[in-house]
Amino acid sequence: MIKKIAVFGLITVFIASTVMQAQDQESQETDSLKIACIGDSITFGARVSDPSEDSYPAELQKLYGGEQVIVRNFGIGGATMLKFGTPNVWQVLEDVQMYQPDIVTIMVGTNDTVGPPRHNWENIDDFESDYRSYISRLKALPTSPEIFLMSPTDMNLDTRGLSDDRKNNLESRRPRLWDLKDRTEQIAEDEGVHFLDMTSTFENKPWLFTEEDGVHPNAEGYEALAREIYNGIKEAVDQRLNE
Repeated sequence: MIKKIAVFGLITVFIASTVMQAQDQESQETDSLKIACIGDSITFGARVSDPSEDSYPAELQKLYGGEQVIVRNFGIGGATMLKFGTPNVWQVLEDVQMYQPDIVTIMVGTNDTVGPPRHNWENIDDFESDYRSYISRLKALPTSPEIFLMSPTDMNLDTRGLSDDRKNNLESRRPRLWDLKDRTEQIAEDEGVHFLDMTSTFENKPWLFTEEDGVHPNAEGYEALAREIYNGIKEAVDQRLNE
């Protein structure tokens, strides 16, 4: 793990000059630093024509380039951190464990704000305990991954084309989302993992959201999200290397 983090530090600083020569696929998988992106539809890449190219994990892969970093998308549309929710990110935990990532990013909360008929918000008291349990499972991995908790991107009521019903829905859920931002930051502090604030980053930026939606980023928004995450990971890893 230390060796991989050291390589990763070089990648983030000298990405243009450190791309390794092509190796066979098995060797690449073994030697590459692996990033797992866990989350809901915003991680999956909803509302763009090709999530495999335009989701934030795909854009993150482009920022690293080469074979030394492999970014895998574990996003599920509609997922919550709450075990109560259906679907939820617990459904991909086994796959993440088998992947053996060196870095994990988690972005949840948007669907945890949903009320009836899904009733996620009515069970929000379990958010912290479920989140801590999830982190515990990740910490137990043999790779001892660096874990990054990210607050969900903000909701934007000024997005073009929002219907009155959609605007009313987001207006009721948005304060809940900001509440979960604070809760996520506290969880990260208590658990000794990293926190990246994406709620404030997307505040008052309607041009980064899909029209008639107000929740999901557009292609430009996913690219901006990937850059923020890339810079956040780089800063954290550089700091760790200098300790």
